[in-house]
Amino acid sequence: MLIRSKSTPLNLVFRLPTLLGVSSALLFSSASTAADQNAAECYQLFSSAEYQSARSQCQELAELGDAKAAFLLATMYYQALGTDEDDQRGLFWDQVAAEKGHPESAYRLGLAYQLGQGVGQSNSQARHWYQQAALAQHAKAQKLLGSMFETGAAGEKDQARAYQWYLKAAQQGLVSAQLKVGTMLLEGRGVEANRASAQHWIRKAAEAENANAQVAMGVMLAEIDPAESLSWYQRSAKQGNSLALQNLALVYYAGQGVEADHHKAAELAQQAVDAGNSEAAALLNLIRLETEQQKVVELQAEKQQLTRQIRESVPDNGSGEQQLLLATLSVEGLLPPAQEDASAATVEDTATAVLAANSAEAPASGPGQTVVTEVVAASEAEPSADLPPAQPGWQPDNPYALPDGWVMDKFPPDFTVQLLYGTDEAGMLKYIKKHNLPDSVRYFRTQREAGLFYVLIYGEYKTIPEATAALAEIPVSARKNHWVRKFRRLQELYLPPES
Repeated sequence: MLIRSKSTPLNLVFRLPTLLGVSSALLFSSASTAADQNAAECYQLFSSAEYQSARSQCQELAELGDAKAAFLLATMYYQALGTDEDDQRGLFWDQVAAEKGHPESAYRLGLAYQLGQGVGQSNSQARHWYQQAALAQHAKAQKLLGSMFETGAAGEKDQARAYQWYLKAAQQGLVSAQLKVGTMLLEGRGVEANRASAQHWIRKAAEAENANAQVAMGVMLAEIDPAESLSWYQRSAKQGNSLALQNLALVYYAGQGVEADHHKAAELAQQAVDAGNSEAAALLNLIRLETEQQKVVELQAEKQQLTRQIRESVPDNGSGEQQLLLATLSVEGLLPPAQEDASAATVEDTATAVLAANSAEAPASGPGQTVVTEVVAASEAEPSADLPPAQPGWQPDNPYALPDGWVMDKFPPDFTVQLLYGTDEAGMLKYIKKHNLPDSVRYFRTQREAGLFYVLIYGEYKTIPEATAALAEIPVSARKNHWVRKFRRLQELYLPPES
């Protein structure tokens, strides 16, 4: 429609719709600019911690559908910022923001439904809101959605989908998700097992100071690189991780990659117990027992040395005076009797035997069999008439005899099975033949005050279950007195033969 008077030039005629369109555009542009300014003011007031003013400004925007303003308003109600704490109002505005597509509000709403905080507990609602946030690349929501699929809380148990959501979160740098991805790769759950990839993800989490990931790295590298394994245990232990403290105690107890230190091992085991690791109590007790046993060994060694000094100080003239003096010292307990009594089981040997007896892999004992007995006396070594008596000096002319000092070269924490202990070498050989023992049995000699003793052993093992399982290779008739022992204990009792 054209509006023109007769005197108005044609080129000055205005089109009414054009005028209306321009004015409308100016109106909406002005409103949009005002809204943007209000939003900017809302965000700025919140960032500046001017919460009372921010609440008033943001509420107006939230009522008009601004997702971020609704999210900020919910945050202020949750945390009592510029207002009283009010979780219900917080949930209301989070729902408004979530429905408008705000990822953090969707995540918080999902968390509220999963925990039943302020709303009725609902895994299906939790899954719905987590998924909305996860699809918007919210890492924590991705991780929790993965957890719901892993445990079945999502309504279905799907390890593959769990792995995929964990991986998305891990790729965004969420440390706890990185550990999850590494664990699933290591175990082959929801994905094909891949140790190298597992170590990659677990290492990323460990380097981000995740204490559990650091323990996992320590375990993975224990046999490959003991030094780096120790480093990861130490980093985790500094954070108070009770499992790291226990594993670190085991490292120092066994001397794995470090010099064995039972005192330090006991300190670490005690710290693990204090941190709530009840399983470390058994290790602590074992270390304490071994420490006490070591003290006994040291006292015995000191006693033997004093005994030698006393005997050497008595004139060796065969006189009645000498015999009377030696007899008097023996009666008063200053010297042991001339003959040595067979050693009873020590604290460590008893503990080792109990562990062996309780081992799930230990073969069942037959009638009359025991795991630990008193040391076999010389008479049980069965001297033989058809074998030549032992000659003076060491003449190992048979395949079973080990050279002197052999036992001192063994790795102390390892185990062996002791089958026999006696003073008659010929009887030892007959015992091997009589019971048809495997060709791999061996014996070595050690000095005692009563003379030379021979110790018959079988195998070298890393653990008690391995040692007890190996007994299946020993005839039942020779299992009456078997004894699972640490090489450390045999080394402590060993004295070089004098002839």
